[in-house]
Amino acid sequence: MRKSILFLFAIVCAAFMAAQEQLPKWEKGYLDIHHINTGRGSCAFLILPDGTNMMIDAGDFDNEAFDAKYAPMFAPQVFPNSSYTAGSSIINYLTNVLGRDKLSIDYFMLTHFHSDHYGSVRSVSGTSENGYRLTGLTEVGDVIPIKTYVDRDYPDYNFPVDLRTNTSGNGGVEPATFQNLLKFLEFQKNKNGMKVEKFDIGSNKQFVLKKDPKSYPGFEIRNIKANNLLWTGKGKNTTALFSKEELLAKNGKFNDNQMSTAIVVKYGKFKYYAGGDNSGLVDQDHAEWYDIETPMAPLVGKVSAMSLNHHSNRDATNRNFLDVLDPKVVVAQSWSPDHPGPEVGQRLLSGNVGTQRRDVFMTYYHEQTGIGIGPWFSRGIKAKEGHIVIRVYPDGKYAVYVLDARKSNLTIVKKFGPYVSE
Repeated sequence: MRKSILFLFAIVCAAFMAAQEQLPKWEKGYLDIHHINTGRGSCAFLILPDGTNMMIDAGDFDNEAFDAKYAPMFAPQVFPNSSYTAGSSIINYLTNVLGRDKLSIDYFMLTHFHSDHYGSVRSVSGTSENGYRLTGLTEVGDVIPIKTYVDRDYPDYNFPVDLRTNTSGNGGVEPATFQNLLKFLEFQKNKNGMKVEKFDIGSNKQFVLKKDPKSYPGFEIRNIKANNLLWTGKGKNTTALFSKEELLAKNGKFNDNQMSTAIVVKYGKFKYYAGGDNSGLVDQDHAEWYDIETPMAPLVGKVSAMSLNHHSNRDATNRNFLDVLDPKVVVAQSWSPDHPGPEVGQRLLSGNVGTQRRDVFMTYYHEQTGIGIGPWFSRGIKAKEGHIVIRVYPDGKYAVYVLDARKSNLTIVKKFGPYVSE
């Protein structure tokens, strides 16, 4: 009798495991955009139609410092569980997606120098045998080869201040973390042949298909903005959004968020925007130039999907930006209990912004957030936690998969779509 019960239990367990459907593998012709939820900041991984891939950011902030500074707010757990760091979580995710024998990153683009986008050196950070500390980007890049690395100001790092000698942490750029990045870049460049480049504003040639570009003439990644410069839409011409003097007007202090890079990915009729932590708020505490989104919007144009600026914080995603981009699918690479800002949440769910209702997906939304802004937001969004994967098919249709961030594989929680690119 006992053996029969155990046999039946095994069958039930096997059926349950089979029911946990895994994300179907990428196929040639697909554009996959993975928004990876580590609980420690932003990380997106794109597999382009010919198999070329690209990572945008790999954050790992100091959760203990965050908890101490912003109590009673708190950082979420590391996903999938506490045995992981953010870097090892990303490595595990890429291993699931690519397979162990194909682990490499063709392009890594760092949007700006805040720890939730590239890591924070702490006392608990490991040390590579190559001499640099392991956190976020450096932990990922220590295991998975990065072929080309791009950031906003290589090699000078002198806008708006000299970041190499920035011992005060101006801009929110942690001195030890930035110096560790330089050590990592120097080693990888000299020993492993990694190319290191400055983000080329206006270019559609910096991030290109490497394996079979002729088969996908309708694919393009366009560089829109970096530092204080915005593409004009003509050639490689740029215009200044603000001056160094305006940026440093308040006692010489600045915020590196406004330095963020921004790109548009286009595949046929499908368009996707990603712009780091660019801002869009003008109020009694923020001058006109702080609104980067409004002048950037017409250069981006209408999109099918977007990653929200600044994780859905209240200083970004203004109404004009949403009106012009008018996305159907919105992803917030969120991680804090104050994500989203209440005003941003209202705009995202309003039927009076843009031409259509938006489907909003958040990588992390804590129930306690709803105590502050009310239950209306959580009732109106499609996902409150998980890895958010946008899969674009060759015919322009696309789907959104929500994956269980608490599992170490690619288990599907729910699938949305198909959507049709406009």
